[in-house]
Amino acid sequence: MYACPLCNGFISKKEKCPSCHHEMHNQGRVIDYMDDYIAYLDYDGTKLIDGVLDSTDQHTCLHLFRCSECEKDIHVQIQEILL
Repeated sequence: MYACPLCNGFISKKEKCPSCHHEMHNQGRVIDYMDDYIAYLDYDGTKLIDGVLDSTDQHTCLHLFRCSECEKDIHVQIQEILL
């Protein structure tokens, strides 16, 4: 079984804003912002929606990072780990 280390609190990740260079903050999985009922889908099923299963590496989790200074958003793929 694979799990996202960022979602599960095993790691923390810092990103610098490409626009203003301030620290960006993790807002969670991108897929969680797409629909009110997304939480009712299984984890692997949501990867079909955000396109992760179309990539060459299926064991990634797409996260949204936001800059509190300039409000820029970026998507960051996090490598899942085998538990």
